[in-house]
Amino acid sequence: MIPELLLIVAMIAGAFVAEEFGYRLGRYYGPRDEAFTKQLGLVSNATFALVAFLVGFGFSGAATRYVDSLDLVVKEANALGTAYLRADTLQQPMRNELKQALRSYAADRLELLRSRDADTTARLLAKVGPQQNRLWEIAVRGTADNPPLMNVVLPPLNEVIDLHTTHLAAARRHIPIAIMTALLASAVISLALVSFGNGLVGRRFPVLNSVYGLTLVIALWMTIDLDHLRRGAIQVNVQPLIETYASFTP
Repeated sequence: MIPELLLIVAMIAGAFVAEEFGYRLGRYYGPRDEAFTKQLGLVSNATFALVAFLVGFGFSGAATRYVDSLDLVVKEANALGTAYLRADTLQQPMRNELKQALRSYAADRLELLRSRDADTTARLLAKVGPQQNRLWEIAVRGTADNPPLMNVVLPPLNEVIDLHTTHLAAARRHIPIAIMTALLASAVISLALVSFGNGLVGRRFPVLNSVYGLTLVIALWMTIDLDHLRRGAIQVNVQPLIETYASFTP
């Protein structure tokens, strides 16, 4: 993933280059007849409509995944809290073992969900499997030969384990590359078309062009940022998990 500041700078530079190229191309072709101008307006309007559709489609999908990620944090916090409370139904020493394992697991989950470093993320992900196996092993050992107790202790642990897979699937779900490419390409073309018309009449409109270009850059940046949660400026709120972890008293 491109660093946040570099992404913004690259998008602004790309917008400037597209506008400058369009203007120079318009100056090269020079004034055209009314029929050409009318056709240029039709093509420009169609391109702008396509850009609006693709931006809306991409932003809507990314925003939906953002809300889903918020819901996943709440679900995981609830599952961990329930599992911790139900550990009290176990006999010693399994009760303390399970609670300690849950505290350790929750601490690592918090660090993982906050992490923006690839090496830290990889290290924490490698620990998940062994940690989940230990949680399950303690719970099974503590509920052995007691089906009613199994029905109390095991379901929330099973949900905790399943939610990790759900988190991974959500983190790996992005706007398809083909759609993102089409979005960026159509945005560049739309900026070039605006300046192409300016070039035909031999007059720049820097304020108006900058407003459109900046608005487009902001919309694209927000879409890309939302599509790569925990790596950009927009972050998932993990406060529910923080509060749950804080309630895990020894």
